[in-house]
Amino acid sequence: MKAIIGVFCAMALAVFATNVDAKKYAGFKGGVNIAELGGDDASENSSSRTGFDGGLFYGVDFSDAFGGRIEGLYVMKGGEGEFVIPGDDHAHESIIKLDYIEIPVLFQANFPAGEKLAFNLFAGPTFAFNIGAEVEVPGHNEVVDISDNVESFEFGAAVGGGAEYKVSSMWIVFDVRYSMGASNVVDAADADVKTRGIGIMAGLKFPLGAQ
Repeated sequence: MKAIIGVFCAMALAVFATNVDAKKYAGFKGGVNIAELGGDDASENSSSRTGFDGGLFYGVDFSDAFGGRIEGLYVMKGGEGEFVIPGDDHAHESIIKLDYIEIPVLFQANFPAGEKLAFNLFAGPTFAFNIGAEVEVPGHNEVVDISDNVESFEFGAAVGGGAEYKVSSMWIVFDVRYSMGASNVVDAADADVKTRGIGIMAGLKFPLGAQ
C-alpha cells in the first residue's frame, strides 16, 4: 500500500513539475487544526483537540481556472474523551494526541477577482503517517504511549477553500479545510474510530520561474 502511495505522489509531483506551459509556485503556511474523533467506537462525550497544522506546498496552475498542488504538513489530530488507564478500572477524561506527517494531493478551481485577489476551491486525497500517539490524563500526571494500538498509516480526504492576495512578487494565502480519515485509526479489525478536523492556515506563496 505504501509503495502504491509513493508511486501516486511521485506521479502527481511529476505532472505538476513537467508541464511546460503551467505557472508553478511554492510556499509555506501554518495555523491550527481543530480535531476530533468520530466513528461507532469513539467516545460519545468526546470533544475537540486544537493543535498545530502546517508545512510546505508546491503547486501548478495549468490555466487561470484550474490547478493542483501537493503539500507536506505536520498535523496534530486526536480529541478529548474517556480513556481507561492500564491498571485502573475507571475511565478518566483524557486528551488523545495523534500526530501525523500528512501529504494532501489537491486539485484546485481558481476564481480570479482582479490582478491582486483570487479565490479557490480544492479537494483531494490525503496520505498520513503517524509519528506519535499518546493519551494524557490531566490531573493524574499520566501519559500513556498508545503507538502499538494505532495504525501507522491513514488514508483520507480534504475539501476546502481559500483566498490569495498579491503583495509585490509574492502572495499572502489563506485556506480553510475539512479533513476526514477514511481508514480506521485503531489497530483492531472490529474497531471503528476515524479522525476529523477543521484546518485554518495562512502563509506565503512564491512564483517559480518566468510567469
